[in-house]
Amino acid sequence: MNAPAIFLSILISTVCGLLYHIIRGGRSARLGLYVLTAWIAFIAGHLVGQWLDWTFIRLGTLNLFPALVATLLGLIAASIFAGPEQPPAPRRKKRR
Repeated sequence: MNAPAIFLSILISTVCGLLYHIIRGGRSARLGLYVLTAWIAFIAGHLVGQWLDWTFIRLGTLNLFPALVATLLGLIAASIFAGPEQPPAPRRKKRR
């Protein structure tokens, strides 16, 4: 992978993570989880597609289809493993 492909893969996977966060909702910790998961899953999907020589949808040197499928599966798995989001703890009033 050359530098433009790396930049493009980070850009596409970040957008995927942000869109998933917009759909699922949650606080900023979930946003970080989704973006990090999207980065890792996208690169893993690209490498698996390259290893298996899949050339279904390519964008330059990127194996886009297996990367996007892996990103979607990774985001769903991260959402399931993270569990339901806890409601914020109630604030206590300070005594004077």
